Amino acid sequence: MIKDKWKNRIGVTVIFLAIMKYYGVFFGFSNLSKYFMLISLLLATVLVITNIKRYTLVHYGIFAIFAVQFLLSKNITAIYTYYLCLALYNVDFKIIVKWFMIINAILFSIYLCMNLVGIHPTEYLEGRNDFGFGNPNTAFISMFLVWISYFYSIYNKKNKLDYVLLFLFVFLMYTQTTTRTGLLTAIMTIIAFFILEKVNLEKKWVKVFISGFPIFMTTLSLVFATVLSNNYFINKILSHRPLYWHSYVMHPSKGINLFGYPSNIRDILFTQRMPLDSGYIWTLYSSGLVVYTVLILMMTYTLYRLCVEKKRAEILLIVSLLIYCFAESIMLDLATNVGLILIVSGVSNLRFKRFKKTADNIKLKKVGS
Repeated sequence: MIKDKWKNRIGVTVIFLAIMKYYGVFFGFSNLSKYFMLISLLLATVLVITNIKRYTLVHYGIFAIFAVQFLLSKNITAIYTYYLCLALYNVDFKIIVKWFMIINAILFSIYLCMNLVGIHPTEYLEGRNDFGFGNPNTAFISMFLVWISYFYSIYNKKNKLDYVLLFLFVFLMYTQTTTRTGLLTAIMTIIAFFILEKVNLEKKWVKVFISGFPIFMTTLSLVFATVLSNNYFINKILSHRPLYWHSYVMHPSKGINLFGYPSNIRDILFTQRMPLDSGYIWTLYSSGLVVYTVLILMMTYTLYRLCVEKKRAEILLIVSLLIYCFAESIMLDLATNVGLILIVSGVSNLRFKRFKKTADNIKLKKVGS
């Protein structure tokens, strides 16, 4: 028990540092980001070493792939995030989400107070309040991180007041930011909640539908970025995002490749006026086809395992963030996607012996036929 408390405290510190790295840009100490990263890596290493026996060959194999991608592209994002997830895999996930919610709520509240007193003054973008974050969408994302972790925490309590607060958070934030992406994500998350409450997770088609969600969202994003990138109606709804996605994906000399590009490729190749608001397209573009494929397969298998284990709250958490990733680049950052920790836990169920046994069974069936 004492050992678990010790691990939990280190784990909470790691997630705190990850969140501070995210908020550092807004509070004006982004120059400290490298120190937050370094300290979080050191603490993560303590958790990894003390729990080295819990990791499987699959964990090591994935780490090796991410390491190769880092060496070839000099982009540390994927391996850094995965390494923190490996460490936090050894901590109680409910505790991590609880403190993820508390830390985000405190920092978000502090920032709003600073906005009210004019330290971070509001700038209106076409009448939309950005609360000093520089972008209304970023303000909504920061609120959403508190919102979805709160939703996860109260999932099984069934207290009507909690749901009233959830609706209130979204309504108040939307009236100020008028962020359609955030509003639609919240609405779809609530719809997903009601669906999860009704469906039988033991049914095969339900497992296939839920576990295939990351693949479906990837396919949808790529279709919009290629075939439908010039569609007027779609671009109007998505604020011309498909046009920007197309510029990255179909770039004549720096398009999608196997191992991605340096993390500052956006500043080198494009401009700040050409954003890439898509977790799927940006992760695929910056991390490369190999890492992206591994990541999506990890998410797919994790959702399947969660269906088997009937962990509806965890499914909703991952699905909601996957929905938001469609129009915001929040996929490969632990500070904005705490559900990534679950993928390390999910793939821990994979064993090479299981693959071998399945292959042997297939061979026996062929011989028998």
